[in-house]
Amino acid sequence: MAKKILFITAPIGAGHIKAAQAVSQTVTASHPDLQTEICNVFDFFHPIIGNTILKTYLKILGIFPQAYGAMYSWGNQSELALYGREIVSRFLARRMVNYIDSFQPSVIVCTHATPAGLVAWSKRKGLLSVPAAAIITDFVIHRLWVYPEMDRYFVSHENMVEYLNGYGIARKSVTITGIPVGTSFSRPCDRVEVLKSLTLHQDRKTILIMGGGAGILPMDEILEMCDQLDKPLQFIAIAGKNKQLYNKLSKFESNSKHPIKVLGYVDNVNEIMSAADILISKPGGMSTSEALALGLPLIIYRPIPGQEEANTRYLLDNKAALRADSLPELMAVMRNLLFADNDELVNLQQQAVRIGRPNAANDIAEFLVKAYFY
Repeated sequence: MAKKILFITAPIGAGHIKAAQAVSQTVTASHPDLQTEICNVFDFFHPIIGNTILKTYLKILGIFPQAYGAMYSWGNQSELALYGREIVSRFLARRMVNYIDSFQPSVIVCTHATPAGLVAWSKRKGLLSVPAAAIITDFVIHRLWVYPEMDRYFVSHENMVEYLNGYGIARKSVTITGIPVGTSFSRPCDRVEVLKSLTLHQDRKTILIMGGGAGILPMDEILEMCDQLDKPLQFIAIAGKNKQLYNKLSKFESNSKHPIKVLGYVDNVNEIMSAADILISKPGGMSTSEALALGLPLIIYRPIPGQEEANTRYLLDNKAALRADSLPELMAVMRNLLFADNDELVNLQQQAVRIGRPNAANDIAEFLVKAYFY
């Protein structure tokens, strides 16, 4: 029988897909005899269901993030939420099981809680017997990730092991690896060459702003505020696939007193992060892990209640980030960090290096290979 790993993910944020890609690519690079496949759990739903879920999620985050935080908290505590996931699984699991049966993997790896729930339900009902693993892509675990049917959990730190153990998941079934990032984030690039390619200065502090592609981070307001800073700085702003945001930000390139480079979608984020001194962003698990892997500390701006808030606590507790909840607060943080005569920026960078896990994808890949194939 062919040796196969099936990754099941979800398009709610890019991090879940990127985690699956990172491990899949690492597996095939080191073990070309293994076959991997990545599938989107939404493909097993009626298109209307998947599109509705995604649009609703983005709308809530953009318009009323507190509602998302309330739902996140409710789902973490309510027995009704646990009953609801049982009903959802009953209606949505069948097509996924048919696909798994046709692919015949030796192990299933879930990088989102929804497919993890569907796989666990299917195993509980005797529809599947394939070993299953879960890669948690945040620095916190929501209760809807927790299933005794999962054979292995890959997590970021010891507190997550304790959390799972509190819900009956044996310690021996949990491995601390970090969140898997692409192999390019394990190799810092030449900062001078990257800045040169962007036509930016080598002797200025460089601030990278990203995470606004979904319209959640007010990147234009942040750049406008930064124009009030009177010391020499330069900025890189990544708008992603948001063309409206890109056009809005591009106006700052010619009007700001600081050099600003505005980029759309890029596939060399690792190079740009290597050239930056600080990242202003939202604390998504994947983007944060990519930054930490390169020793790039963060200023977290207005984290959304839920996993962003929990990710922020982890980063603050480990002194690898600072937080600002308003533009005046952001300005004060930047002035103290970039202009004050202290070692705070250096300390933040050192802590980012300490908790960064650039080899997480390799560690997960090797564990899967040894546990299920050799």
